[in-house]
Amino acid sequence: MKNVITSRIIHNRVLGTMAAFLFVTSGIASAQAGKTYDQLKAEHPGWVQVPGALTSPDCVHQIPSGATVDESDGPTAGDITLNGKLIAHYNTCAEASIPTRHIADPGPTGNGWVEDSQWILSLKSGDNIDFLGGSWSVPSIPETYGALIYLFNGIQPSNGSWIMQPVLQFGDNGNFGGDYWVLASWLVHSNTDYYVSSPVGVNPGDVIIGQTYQTGVSGNNLYYFIYANDVSNGQDSTLSVKTWGLQWSQAFAGVLEAYNVTSCSEYPSGSQGVDDFYKTTVAHGYPKLEWLTPAKFVGVQDNYFGKGGPSCSFKVDVSGGSSTLYF
Repeated sequence: MKNVITSRIIHNRVLGTMAAFLFVTSGIASAQAGKTYDQLKAEHPGWVQVPGALTSPDCVHQIPSGATVDESDGPTAGDITLNGKLIAHYNTCAEASIPTRHIADPGPTGNGWVEDSQWILSLKSGDNIDFLGGSWSVPSIPETYGALIYLFNGIQPSNGSWIMQPVLQFGDNGNFGGDYWVLASWLVHSNTDYYVSSPVGVNPGDVIIGQTYQTGVSGNNLYYFIYANDVSNGQDSTLSVKTWGLQWSQAFAGVLEAYNVTSCSEYPSGSQGVDDFYKTTVAHGYPKLEWLTPAKFVGVQDNYFGKGGPSCSFKVDVSGGSSTLYF
């Protein structure tokens, strides 16, 4: 049966132009040259598969829901605060990660971004995507266990160095998770540090709201809030983020990312598949939010498609402001 993510995005006066998606990574060619994903994992025992990267567990920082991550330029960079009090500090991770979201893996399994609906917005200097939010349903439990699946929306800056994303996860990423669905908010770097709020358990059929929005500005510092909420059980998992010198101009209405996929049965199936990734809105112009319609999202098949993993009727339809991901 088909499983879909349906999404509707609105933005304002920003004139959206869509180009081929480019993601900036450091050292990816030399790190992955001629190697499969399984070989890379074997060379890095104990590493974990966070969204978009295979990394040392020392680079993954799980912090309490509601805490603030400071990624500004200055002495407070790496500070984690909660209710105004410093609770932790993390220096930049010394060991580079292996970016995997667009890994070209010739091996026997499917790994990386599978498909997505994306929009690169043409924004004036100093302008940003200041709100992206939508809702979707928790899919069924896959018939066969073994894969790690991430489903999310989110935004990233023009240089692709970070992504802010409320994430639904099935499977064990090496840091947390298992044969069940969990929800958390992530701030993910392309090559070094990964921050995640305390995950909460969710159940198939639960309605999820995922939002990322700006809460303040001070010079080159921008303040954002990442909100992952299960409407059905009332639980949420959130992060506040302080960034510096970035222009957030790339939006994702919905993304399917998966690892260790050997069969289509490792994806959710049935009537509680990935349905209704919908009513997503995007705004800019903080503090007065302005909205843009119609949306100009484009469906993309990523490097997973046609590589090592099974082809499971992948398709992205974008029409009438909605984006539907099939698998």
